[in-house]
Amino acid sequence: MTHRSVVKTLRVPLLLLGLMVGAGAAVVDPSAPAGEESADTNARSLSFAFWNLENLFDTEDDPRNPGDDEYLPEKEWTPERYERKVDHLARMIAKLDVDLLGVCEVENRRVLEDLVRHPALAEHGYAIAHLDAGDKRGIDLGLLHRAPFSVAEQERAIHVWKVDLGEDVPPTRGILEVRLVAEDEPLTVLVNHWPSRSGGREKSAPHRQAAAETVRRIVTARLDAARDQGREGDILLLGDFNDDPHDPSLVEHLGAVRGKQALEGDRGRTRLFNPSWSVLATPDRGTLYYRAGWNVFDQAIVSRGMLDEVGFSFVEGSFEVVDRAELRNDSHVHRPPHWFRRYGGRWSEGYSDHFAVRGSLRLHPPSGE
Repeated sequence: MTHRSVVKTLRVPLLLLGLMVGAGAAVVDPSAPAGEESADTNARSLSFAFWNLENLFDTEDDPRNPGDDEYLPEKEWTPERYERKVDHLARMIAKLDVDLLGVCEVENRRVLEDLVRHPALAEHGYAIAHLDAGDKRGIDLGLLHRAPFSVAEQERAIHVWKVDLGEDVPPTRGILEVRLVAEDEPLTVLVNHWPSRSGGREKSAPHRQAAAETVRRIVTARLDAARDQGREGDILLLGDFNDDPHDPSLVEHLGAVRGKQALEGDRGRTRLFNPSWSVLATPDRGTLYYRAGWNVFDQAIVSRGMLDEVGFSFVEGSFEVVDRAELRNDSHVHRPPHWFRRYGGRWSEGYSDHFAVRGSLRLHPPSGE
């Protein structure tokens, strides 16, 4: 073969006939990825994660961004406090030690540059994929990636897709699309931070449904383009969806399902597999804790092309919530994420109000190598 891209069979593999087995997510050591063994002993092991970094703003006033007014020295968001926040995040990201890291709630590219330049991360070799998302709060999405991944040499390989919420509705985060290659194999990553539940879950639901439909259009276009080239597309969705895996935005509007059998045949060609359901199998588990209960808003979702052993594949059983002891608030009975914010006039200087999530991939060599 003269090119590492391998034609993926359009026949749905036997692997899709299995059902998703709900396995609880245990407390995770980020340096030890979990998952099944592969029949392909030549496959390369890779890893991914997503983390909502909870309001990672710098300390400088940006007149174009009124959303940063709460994160200035006169509001006690001092350079020292900012550096402490970056230090906490960088040290934990170093422990995650993943090849792809999707993030949200970052003010700009500068804060990502400060993060990857931190001594704990400087030798990890991360490059940054980022564009201004146009959000009313001034928070963006980003993707950190390192070798063997690089951004594809094509037009709009990094792009933010606008989510149309209708007239008179302030803009929200878009969808960050990053088209990557590793050893000539293409992987599309979509980083998400869907509209919040501000104003109530039901009232805000149409906004998340609009985001879901935007993502579905992107996914469909990418899968159709891949099939025109005689292959199944490999797509990885990461994000804080502000809905649980079973909510209509994800199941009905996005088409992300729990059972892989729903991806069979032509009707399942644009459906997605959501391994994040596994967290719901264990009571009192989640990625964030709000008021009186847990949610699994932080998820990873894959296309059916990532369920075979050609190109990239998702390692089933590898999806985990990273809730190490230092990330938890042990003074709370449910030990939720230990946030970094001022509350009730006092600062709590933890990490983030979300746990990170992570999982594993395999990159399979072309047949005949």
